[in-house]
Amino acid sequence: MNEALQRIEHCARRHPHLAKRLFERAEQEAKASNDTKNALNALIRRFFIEERLGHAIKLSEDLIAGLQQAEVHNLPYQAGKLMLCLGRVHYTQGIYKESIRFWTRCIDLCKITHDTEVQIEARIGLGQIYDALGDWETGARFHADAGKLLEKFDRPYLKSKQAINLGVNCLNIGKVEQAFELFTQAKQQAERGRIKEYIAEAHWHLGTVAQRLGKLTKAAEEINTAIGLAKSCGYEWLLGMAANSLGAIHTAQGNQEAAIEVFLEALQHAEQIGSRHQCAHCCNALSHLYEAQQQPLKALEYARRYHQINHEIAELTVVDKFRELREYDLSRKPPVELLLDLSSDSQLEEKSVVEALQRIAHEAQAILQVDCVVVWLRDEDVNRLRCTVAQASIALPIEAGQYLQQTDYLKYFQVIQALQTPNAAHDVRLHPAAQELNQLYLGCNLASILEVSIRMHGTQIGLISFANFGAARSWSREDVLFGSHIANLIQQVLSHDEYKQAQNKLENRVNERTKELQQQTELLRTAHNNIFILSELGREITSQLNRESIMSTLYHHVIRLMPAEAFSIGIYKPEHDSIAFPCNIVREKSQRPYTRDMHDPDLLSVWCIKHRREIYINDIREDYIHYIGFEGLDKLTSNDAYYEGDTRFEPLSFIYAPLIIKGRILGLISVQSSQVHAFQRMHVDMLTTLAAYTAVAFDNADTYQQLSSAQQLLMSKEKLAALGALVAGIAHEINTPLGNCLLTSTALKEQTNRFLIQLEEGTLKRSGLNHFTTALSEANDMLTRNLLTASELVSSFKQVSVDQTSQQRREFNLQKTSQEIIRTMQGRINKQGHTLEIDIPDEIMIDSYPGPYGQVITNFINNALIHGFEDIEGGMMKLKAEQINADYIRIQFSDNGQGIKPEYLRRIFDPFFTTKLGQGGSGLGMNIVHNIVNDLLAGTIEVESEVGQGTRITLVLPTHPA
Repeated sequence: MNEALQRIEHCARRHPHLAKRLFERAEQEAKASNDTKNALNALIRRFFIEERLGHAIKLSEDLIAGLQQAEVHNLPYQAGKLMLCLGRVHYTQGIYKESIRFWTRCIDLCKITHDTEVQIEARIGLGQIYDALGDWETGARFHADAGKLLEKFDRPYLKSKQAINLGVNCLNIGKVEQAFELFTQAKQQAERGRIKEYIAEAHWHLGTVAQRLGKLTKAAEEINTAIGLAKSCGYEWLLGMAANSLGAIHTAQGNQEAAIEVFLEALQHAEQIGSRHQCAHCCNALSHLYEAQQQPLKALEYARRYHQINHEIAELTVVDKFRELREYDLSRKPPVELLLDLSSDSQLEEKSVVEALQRIAHEAQAILQVDCVVVWLRDEDVNRLRCTVAQASIALPIEAGQYLQQTDYLKYFQVIQALQTPNAAHDVRLHPAAQELNQLYLGCNLASILEVSIRMHGTQIGLISFANFGAARSWSREDVLFGSHIANLIQQVLSHDEYKQAQNKLENRVNERTKELQQQTELLRTAHNNIFILSELGREITSQLNRESIMSTLYHHVIRLMPAEAFSIGIYKPEHDSIAFPCNIVREKSQRPYTRDMHDPDLLSVWCIKHRREIYINDIREDYIHYIGFEGLDKLTSNDAYYEGDTRFEPLSFIYAPLIIKGRILGLISVQSSQVHAFQRMHVDMLTTLAAYTAVAFDNADTYQQLSSAQQLLMSKEKLAALGALVAGIAHEINTPLGNCLLTSTALKEQTNRFLIQLEEGTLKRSGLNHFTTALSEANDMLTRNLLTASELVSSFKQVSVDQTSQQRREFNLQKTSQEIIRTMQGRINKQGHTLEIDIPDEIMIDSYPGPYGQVITNFINNALIHGFEDIEGGMMKLKAEQINADYIRIQFSDNGQGIKPEYLRRIFDPFFTTKLGQGGSGLGMNIVHNIVNDLLAGTIEVESEVGQGTRITLVLPTHPA
């Protein structure tokens, strides 16, 4: 629609009479300038205005003439709208047969043109016909289908119309509440789109709902509102219908005079718009009203008019009743029977594809009573179709084998590619590719065409066309179903042919493979056994933690599993850019280790490492070019690998498998043979599997060695740290008595100097002598006592230090040894403001290892000071022991510190677990304690702790461990 028509459309609802005249003028101007398209657009818009005003019947001849013009000028979109208009005209008149014809043709055409909005209106129209005939359920289905199509659009006009018609269905089948909701929804949509006639109609329907519920006052209000709105926009149809409803209310209220007046007014509106149904309803109501008023002549008059109108409606809606008699016509089989015969024809499967399709096309021509059947199938080139069969009653310009190129029929190919459901072009002039179709069927006077897609495996592979020449044909639903079934038969023929070809290929392949399988059966059995062997091998290899033993185990199994004369393992050394071969065995004799340079491109081992892929060579003389250069043939084995006097091994078959783990390449495994084709693909898979196991084993061995080294280092550091703490403690303890000795000796020296001066000067008195001797005696006692204390500390230090740096077993007194250990830590304990109480009987003797025992107690004290008493002052520790029996003693170390969290308690003996990570804690202290107690002291250890309540550690030790 051009801009001028759009501007008129904008004012059509506000000024319908002005818009009608403007559309009429635009139509005349378009006709004068031979612009058929816009002339028809103006006519269609004028119809919708005239319909609202109740004058649509006057345009019947113009609409029919317009449809003919649309067909002549190939205007499918305008034709679809004109069919919609003609269907509405005939529906208003009660000529349902013609309405159905126009609306079904409209729907078929809209499927081709994809004009969904017009298709929605046509479907609503078909639903209205079923409503008028009293088939409310079928009508509801049509309205619901229209609603599904409406989900893709936001058109207030269509949504309001669909909701109104669906509401009418609900009201008539007793769903009053649902009907009320739909009418309310329709009113909202109409108000949103400013569609006055549907606002008015929604009010009328809401009035009928109130009337159904017996709310006559509310019903009258709604209906009067509807009448006022209908008058303002000139909606003649609604004026008549609303008057009918108002008349029914007056009748129900016993106001017969008012009811007669309203029904007479409604009759005038119905006659004006040509609605037979409204006229019949008014006449029937007036007949009963006049009868109630005892006016028999008038009652009879309107009763006669009522029956006359109903008779006209019945005649206009009569259906062809003779179709049912066709199946009893013995002179010719009905189409259904012909289709059944064709479907059950077993010879279709025995014929060639072309013969079967020719048979189907011949029968299809008789089944559908068409002039021509053509089957088009896609060629290998997707841009063209090939005519497989062309069956016609006249000579066709199309013949079998002819190609249809997309470049020549571009628009037709677009239609075909969008062909999801059958295209039923009742008039070929309305087909989107009408011009190209007339060119394709040149000289045939093509009139109608039905096109059905042929699909296989969900993909379109072609189509079948049914055509009529000369006169146009309205394709029925039965025609479309028959055409679809025939397309399915073609698909079955093609599928069966595809199946036969696949079966033949499969049979040939099976015969070929049978021979191969017979040869490989024994190999497969061997491979099956090898799967179990490889699994066991993997467990054996990966359980070892020494590279030499891994390589030895691997060699013995590889030689047993495959015909290898030479076996070698290369270790990749990225720091030296080389490959070291520590394991090199030829014919069960170990050769010298040797090294390969990674910069040499003519080495198979270098290729394997660089490409990280296996190498499989059946004959080095033919296959080397895939991996190495010509010079590599002289480097297949290294001279450095042989002892003097050894015969050089000349391999012809190879398998190399890289050792890769977690993206890192560790090296390779190689097996070699002096025979060609010595190895099979099975051996490659086996060696690749073994290489994977070996890589894991090597990685485990390296990790284990690193872990062992790290653990030994950490344990040494832990012991040295304990010894350092011992030295620091004893130094602090010795410092006190030695300091006292130094102070005493200094004071004694001063007294001695003063005594000598007095003696030389002769001023010495008896009291001075007595004072000197007294001071000398006290100093002597002080020196003796402090030196004795220092001596005892040194002895304890010597004993503890010797014990902690050795693991010599001896019998010792538990109390004395414990006191010596604690004395070395006492300085640190006192310095931090904590105390340690000892409760050990002096008679407990134990034949064990005092050094490791001391290391355990030292670790307990250290843990209490570092962890237990963190941020705590005045902590209390206690070391307690008791004799359980002659063979066992129980030792308990406890503190009143902050305790251990439950999640830490279960991991306290794990190696490297510490809450002081990064703060000097190694996490090995309690792990070492656990190992000493369980392994060396042959006892048990148990830790109990609650957060905020402290920790208690219990040891149970044998007095004489085995």
